[in-house]
Amino acid sequence: MAPSIDGVVHTFAEHGLYDGLFLMRDEETGTYWDHVTGAAVYGPQVGTVLEVANLLHSRAGQVLANNPDALIALSDRTLRTDEDMGIRSLLSRVGGRLSRMFRSTVEEEDTRLPTMDIGMGIWHGEEARYYSYERIVAEDRAVLDTFQGRRTLVFLDPSSYVLSAFYADADSVWWDDDVLRMTNGQYVEGSVLYDPDGSRVEAARPLQIFTRWYGFALTFPHAEIYGDGR
Repeated sequence: MAPSIDGVVHTFAEHGLYDGLFLMRDEETGTYWDHVTGAAVYGPQVGTVLEVANLLHSRAGQVLANNPDALIALSDRTLRTDEDMGIRSLLSRVGGRLSRMFRSTVEEEDTRLPTMDIGMGIWHGEEARYYSYERIVAEDRAVLDTFQGRRTLVFLDPSSYVLSAFYADADSVWWDDDVLRMTNGQYVEGSVLYDPDGSRVEAARPLQIFTRWYGFALTFPHAEIYGDGR
């Protein structure tokens, strides 16, 4: 969510919960904002929608592959292993529950999937679709789907352990070790898209978020579920 209202940068911070998700509030107008859609939900700016962009889960190597001049900030805290804090830790809580504080803000939950299921949600306007992590793993870690008339690739990135989505002009995909190859000759390595000659391609992506099912479903009440009988 871009911190700019009518071209003026405002100061945003977390101020409360709604539907089990944090709300952002700007200090200048006192408006509360949905941090996923960028929409003002309460206050004087209701009716305004701020520009939103993807905030992707990435490793430093992936960032540098896409943006060689990027500055990388390193923490001096002790690093944990992937087993401690990665996707394995997240998946271990799929069968868990929301804390009482978060659940008390949820009026009605979408029960089509378990509350704490984790996956990739993509959206454009009012149309949204959710891809469960476990479903993508079951389909050899990559699926080609059609979203709003565009071929869309959703895959498990073996370098960051999260789901990622690109628009892809291909008929099928397959894994070559940790390289995801496409019938158009392009390939994905380390979540970076390359042309057949090895040159990096600026990948077009749908708006996407790697998240829990309950939060995505409450943000997009009419969201489709990939593989759910469509």
